[in-house]
Formats: sequence, structure tokens, C-alpha cells
Amino acid sequence: MSGLARKQTGWRRRLRATTHRVAAVACATALIAVHVIGHGQATRIPADAVDGFHAALKRKDTAGALSFLDRGLVVFEFGTADPTVESYALQHLPFDIDMAVASTWALQTRRVGGEGAERWVLSTYRVTGTRADGKPIDQTTLETAIVRRTGDQFRIVHLHWSTNDAAYQAWAQGQRPKPP
Repeated sequence: MSGLARKQTGWRRRLRATTHRVAAVACATALIAVHVIGHGQATRIPADAVDGFHAALKRKDTAGALSFLDRGLVVFEFGTADPTVESYALQHLPFDIDMAVASTWALQTRRVGGEGAERWVLSTYRVTGTRADGKPIDQTTLETAIVRRTGDQFRIVHLHWSTNDAAYQAWAQGQRPKPP
């Protein structure tokens, strides 16, 4: 293959990859716009948004999970961050769905507070199950959720998860793709 042909092939491959990435971002943005902004969920109290989000993950319902998230979402998850709802939808939401399906999150404690439109929901879960590689999951996971009232609905604007299991945390960081 000539040098020019190699350059054209490489250029076409990069263009194709860029086109696929742009299409994926456009689809995610459209999905988020439809479901986050326009899709109403019954979230009359702050904990409803958190519990609804977890239930949607367990059902493998991507659109349902996104419908509980505010447009300004920021996620801190086991040492990494998703600074936008689009980043979370494209990078880590699929991993969170897989983990929700493979595990059971039993609520141990919960505190809710805040005033006005801004509230917080602090939850502790006992998480058990089996990872895709066959290893058991048995840990305590802490979750901080900040929710914001928009009209008569609460939406999650921030999630922060951590665990007491350092080995799981290291494994989770290696399983998820790094943000762009």
C-alpha cells in the first residue's frame, strides 16, 4: 500500500470514529433532553428520586434512570467524576446498570434534610451479589444524593458513591471507561 493510500485509510478510520462519537453524543443528548426535561416521574419527596433511580437501574431502564437526573448532574463515583449528565450517560451509566442487575442493594440507614428546593438524601446500603467475573460482592456502600425541586418534581443533581471495600473500588475503577 502506498503512503498516500495509508494516509487516506487512516484519515477515513479517524473520520468514521469521530462520526460515531458525534452520533453517540447527539443521541445521548436527545435522550436526556426528552427524558430528563420532559419526562415526569412521581418524585414528590426527595427520597422518591433516589429510589426511583435505583429501581430503573435494576430494571435496565436507561431512559427511566435518566428521567430522575437533573440537567446539571455531577457524579462522583469510586474515585472518578462525571462532570455532566451526558458524560455519565455515555461513560458510567451502563456500568451502574450492570452492577444493579448483578447485586442487591438493601437500604440500612437513610437521613434526609435540606430546605426549599435543595435537599439531600444520605443512604447506607448493604450490597451483595456476584460480579460478572464470578467474584462475590459483599460490601457497605455509602451514597450522597443532592436533589433539586423543579415544579412538583425532585431530580438528582449530584450523586456520590463510596465503599468500604478497597479491592472492589480498585476493580470498579478498572472496569469503567475513563471520561473523554
